[in-house]
Amino acid sequence: MSKPRLLIPMSIQFSVRYILRTGLLDRLREVADPVILLGWSEKDLQKELEDARIEVHPLAEFKFSADHERVRSWLNLLHKKRLKTPSEPIWERRADVGRNLYHRLRRRARNQAVLAISALTGEQNLRRKEQTLFETETNGLEIQEQIDRLKPDAAFSLTPSLPNEEAALRACARHGVPLCASILSFDNITTRGWCAVLFDQYLVWNRYNAGELLRAYPEISPRQISIVGAPQFDFYWDRSYLWTEQEWRSQLALPEGRPVILFGGGYFACAPHEPRFLQQIDDAIEAKEIPGNPVILFRNHPVDPIERWQSVLQNAKHVVYDDPWPTGRITGHANVRTRDIQKLASCLYHSSVHVNVASTMALDGAIFDRPQIGPAYDDRPGTQYNQTARDLYQQEHYLPITRTGGVDIVYSREELIRAVRSALENPGRLADERRKIVKELCTYDDGRATERVGRSLRTFVEKTVLARDPIAQSA
Repeated sequence: MSKPRLLIPMSIQFSVRYILRTGLLDRLREVADPVILLGWSEKDLQKELEDARIEVHPLAEFKFSADHERVRSWLNLLHKKRLKTPSEPIWERRADVGRNLYHRLRRRARNQAVLAISALTGEQNLRRKEQTLFETETNGLEIQEQIDRLKPDAAFSLTPSLPNEEAALRACARHGVPLCASILSFDNITTRGWCAVLFDQYLVWNRYNAGELLRAYPEISPRQISIVGAPQFDFYWDRSYLWTEQEWRSQLALPEGRPVILFGGGYFACAPHEPRFLQQIDDAIEAKEIPGNPVILFRNHPVDPIERWQSVLQNAKHVVYDDPWPTGRITGHANVRTRDIQKLASCLYHSSVHVNVASTMALDGAIFDRPQIGPAYDDRPGTQYNQTARDLYQQEHYLPITRTGGVDIVYSREELIRAVRSALENPGRLADERRKIVKELCTYDDGRATERVGRSLRTFVEKTVLARDPIAQSA
C-alpha cells in the first residue's frame, strides 16, 4: 500500500539546504511520499529530485487585489500589537529615517486609525473580511484546484509567511489536511506578519521561539510546539564539510600566510551604510593599524544587491570577494549545493575573525568558536543611522545573543579596529560566551537537529494520518 502523501513547498534557496542537503528528505521517505512544490524553475534541481523519484510540481504564484493587501496590512498591525515585541519601537524608528516630521506623524496617525477601527469592528470580523477577499479577489481558488488534484494527506512548511506558500497551505487547511511548520530561522516569528494558517505542530529552534509563538497565536498550546534546534547548522559538526586550509585558500584565491577576517554582509534594509565598515577595516590594514597584514574575505548576503558594495570593492586593497551562490541570488531562488555548504563551513572555520552587523552569521561563527564583532554605529556626517545601528542588537530575536556578551559590539571606528586587533591577538577571549550563544539560540550543540526534526515529523505523520487510516498504517 502507498504511504501518505506529504506536501512540502520549497519556496526559497534555504529550503533546499534544509530539506534536501541535510538528508531530511530521505528520512521523510521512510514514513511518507514527499510531494514537492518548487517555487521556481530550476532544471538541475528538478532533475535531481525526479531522479530520486520525488514527485515535483510548480508552486503557484499567489495573486491578490489591492483591497486584499490592505486588509492584510491591517491584520499585520493587530498581530504586532498582540505580539508586543520589543522590536516594534525599533522598527518604528527605522521607518522614520528619511521621513520629515509631517510624514512621521501622518504614518503614526494612519496606523492608530487602523487600530481604532479594527478595535470597533473586531479582529474576527476583519479576518472574515480577509477570508472573503481571499476567495473573491485572489487566485486562491485556482491554487485550491491544484492542491485538490495533488490530494495531500499532510503538509510540511518552512516559510509559511511567504504568500505563495501560505496560499497552498490554506488550500490544505480548507480540507482539514494536518499541517506541520518548522520555523526556518530564529527571527521569523517576530519579524514576519500575521499568518492565516494555524498548524497542528510547530518545530522551533529554542525556548524563546516557543514563547513568541504562544504570544503571537494564543489559539495554539505548548504541547503543539517542539524544540528541535537548527538543522541547517548540522553541517558544521561534520568534519567532512571542511576543506583543508590550502584547498580553501586556493578555491577562493586567498593569499597564503595572511590571517583572514571574514566580513559577512547583511541585507541592505538593515544597515544601508554597512559598506563603510568594510572600507574602514581595509583602510586600517593599509595603514598598518592591524598587525599581521590580514586580508578581508567579503561574502555578501545571499539576497543583497552587490551594487551597494561596488564603490568600496573597486578601491579596496585587501579585500577578496566571494559570492555565496551567484545563480538566482537576488531572487532567493538558487540550488544550494553541497559544495556551497562546504565553502561556507570552510570560510567560517579557517577565518580568524568574523565581522557582521547583527546577523545570523554570529551563530554560525560561534559554533566554530571564532571571535564575533558587531559594528553598531554610523559615523558619517549626519549620523543618520547611528541609533538604528545600535537598535539592531536590541531586537527581540537577537537580544539573547547580545545578552550573552559573546559578540563584541563596537560603537566607533576606533572600537572596531581595536576589536579586530584584539581578536587576532587573543582569539580565546569570550569563548565561554560564544558557547553560551550556541546553547541559548540553537538549544543543542550536537549536530543532530535533522534527526530530531525527522523523528518529530514521523510522529506527526503517525498521529495525524496513519493513526486514523488503518489501511495506510498497515502499509
